[in-house]
Amino acid sequence: MQPPEQVSSHATGPADDPAAYVGSIPEHYHRHAGPFLFDPYARELASRAAAPAPERLLETACGTGIATRRLRDALPEARLTATDLNEPMLAVARRTVGPGAGVRFQRADMTRLPFPDADFDALVCQFGLMFVPDKPAAAREARRVLRPGGRVLMATWRSLEHNPPIRLAHETVCALFPQEPPTFYRTQTGFGAPEFMTELLDGAGFEDIRTEVLSMRASAPGARQVALGLIEGFPVVDFIRARSPALVRVAVDQLTRALAERFGDAPVEATLQALVTTAAAPAV
Repeated sequence: MQPPEQVSSHATGPADDPAAYVGSIPEHYHRHAGPFLFDPYARELASRAAAPAPERLLETACGTGIATRRLRDALPEARLTATDLNEPMLAVARRTVGPGAGVRFQRADMTRLPFPDADFDALVCQFGLMFVPDKPAAAREARRVLRPGGRVLMATWRSLEHNPPIRLAHETVCALFPQEPPTFYRTQTGFGAPEFMTELLDGAGFEDIRTEVLSMRASAPGARQVALGLIEGFPVVDFIRARSPALVRVAVDQLTRALAERFGDAPVEATLQALVTTAAAPAV
């Protein structure tokens, strides 16, 4: 199966690199995008991850620690290791979770995990797989570091059509650059097809692969907070800055109005959709 349109994270600069969460992006991501987009799913994934009571848990693409904190709360006794490719994101994650939480943070590439074979009982990845250039390698690494019978739990956004707030952000930025529309949001929401995830994990040797569409209600104090997260909390802001720094404010203002008109303001509420995929490493 051909994967959806994506942007390589081997691009030459952050304006073209969907994995380049640097500068002010991590703080905007955490403060503004996190509570609206990510925390509702973090709570649900943590609950599901805790059900089989894994003792050794790995989180990949942990970002600013939004899901990490929920995993720690749900599994207080587990050995929890949280990894991300971007050190600036990890710096925020360490503050989010706190030094006394007993979480081991480590910079790591999902396609070359620095852990022994069969080192974990479970692996969780919330909204990180979309930005990995070599997804089969990431799936194989997830399989390698899981013990026999260990489980993987992944969340990927469904398409723009199923996530109207993200679609509005995409349309807002594309309207500012009609001759050079950015592809970031399409990459972000490009891997929510069940057949893609099934084929990916089957090819890596997983069994008992199950996919489920999970709708979550998202809420934020105001539309501007969401707009700041969707524009300044993602690398698309560097795409805008590289072409016209003044248009960052324009994009945020226009998206704020569009969100408020569509979803209300103070608070803004919307329904999001993601694909949640689970699978098991073969038992011996």
